[in-house]
Amino acid sequence: MLVILVLASILIYISVNPSATQKKTLELSLVNFVPDIPPGSNWARLFINNIEKMSKGTIKIRLMGPEAIPSADAPAAVKRGTVDISSALSPFCDALVAGSSSIGRAEYNPMELRNGPAFRYYQDQFAGQGIYYLGASVSSLPQVQTVFYLRKEIKSLKDLEGLKIASMGGSNRKFIEKLKAVCVPIDFPDYFTSMERGTVDGYNIGIPGIQDFSLTPVTRAMLDEPFSSCGGMMIMNMAKYRSLTPEQREILNKAMIQAEIDGARMFTEVVEKVKKDISSAGVKIIHLSPADSRKFYLDYRNAMWDEDMQRWPEVAPKLKAWLVDPDFSRAK
Repeated sequence: MLVILVLASILIYISVNPSATQKKTLELSLVNFVPDIPPGSNWARLFINNIEKMSKGTIKIRLMGPEAIPSADAPAAVKRGTVDISSALSPFCDALVAGSSSIGRAEYNPMELRNGPAFRYYQDQFAGQGIYYLGASVSSLPQVQTVFYLRKEIKSLKDLEGLKIASMGGSNRKFIEKLKAVCVPIDFPDYFTSMERGTVDGYNIGIPGIQDFSLTPVTRAMLDEPFSSCGGMMIMNMAKYRSLTPEQREILNKAMIQAEIDGARMFTEVVEKVKKDISSAGVKIIHLSPADSRKFYLDYRNAMWDEDMQRWPEVAPKLKAWLVDPDFSRAK
């Protein structure tokens, strides 16, 4: 009889308080370095969708773009706890962790790096800054992420000499200067006006960026000689991460791993669509000769590693050993 009364009381409580059988929803904030429009937002959205699916809706992510927190400020905002998670550009993480931008030189994909010393280095160093390093926020195959978009067609490497190339935060400056071009450090949102007015002759950006920032009308050609690996790092405030249950932490990590796997495949598909779209809009897809193409890539590899060696003489040699593939086909 007592058991029946207890069960009846529980049923009455649940009927009056239906939320008693539901898990409390956790909301986390995430800031991205590009606006919440495709294709650039696809990777952040993939991560978010994985979390919500794996948690069965008990973890929700509120996505913000660079209009909420400027890209340059995002890593510090994560450290302070102003935002929980950021898909941050690695060059802006250098102030916190030496060699963050070296991840862009990787000649392995994110899943190949995940179980290696480079991944452990980033996790350990970010942890010392009160940040949890989740992984690559814009996954892809190695060295296919970034290109030069130009106001005119070129036929050889020599044609790049003297051109003014816009670059977010001065990224790839040493490479641009190695090509005898001029690096013009400006923000992504300023690319359009600078191209329109002829202040710059081209810009350096991830391949989908031409659509992220509506740059097709001011672009004449895409130099289809890609370089750079994933330069986006998914980082999280450590105090927030540690406040989660073990189950919630596991969901975030699994969601990141799945986003790295699916995101690499998606990047290839997005690039093909971007090229098709911009070609239809009049942007010419151009290539260098095989000899110039090889020199172009080696100039990138050598110039950027030279810069890293000068900036971080203690850690850069280790990062180079971990990130450079001696058998990488494009360097042959």
